Amino acid sequence: MIKTKITVGHSNIADFLQKYQNVEHFLAYCKQCQNYNSKWSCPPLAVNPRTYLDDYSEIYLIGLQMFYDEETKRQVNTKEKIVDFSAKLLRKMKNKFSDELLTIEKEFPNTVSFSSGGCAWCCKCTRSSGQPCRKPEKMRYSLDSFGIDLGKVTEEFLNIKLLWGLDKLPDYHTLIHALAVKDDTDGEILQKRLENLSIEAETVIL
Repeated sequence: MIKTKITVGHSNIADFLQKYQNVEHFLAYCKQCQNYNSKWSCPPLAVNPRTYLDDYSEIYLIGLQMFYDEETKRQVNTKEKIVDFSAKLLRKMKNKFSDELLTIEKEFPNTVSFSSGGCAWCCKCTRSSGQPCRKPEKMRYSLDSFGIDLGKVTEEFLNIKLLWGLDKLPDYHTLIHALAVKDDTDGEILQKRLENLSIEAETVIL
């Protein structure tokens, strides 16, 4: 059984970007990723990562942790199984998480969500073939593509230590999404809405 936990952090967006954004530094890492120039959610972006958020005043960071029980860790016990299990689960959970935030976007106008890592709605993105995005209503940019230091954000802002593992399934994995909001958004109601998110884990066939 996999249990989930939501953690929400909130900040003035200018302060957040000043502390956690370094476009040049993290763009160098993006260029080494297979998603670079291959997914519409990833660099080079169709928008300017330094000015895209200028109209927004606040940002909410939402961490989704997936905790693995001992039986799951016992079954997922080889490098191949860990890679396969993690990829399938994280893709399912990322899209489920994104769907929840797309719903919140509709409930709270003048908000925009961000995903963790590249978009995962399509099996193969149309960008590599020069075609428009198939699902622009669902595609959201990744926080990474804006030069955000996700490791630092996760540990300092949400007090969650990122865990990795190829030889052994870690105790949990973490997805970090975000929601940027404009001044006319009721922050108190939105905060409660985010804190009350309930995202159950998906089943992965080993």
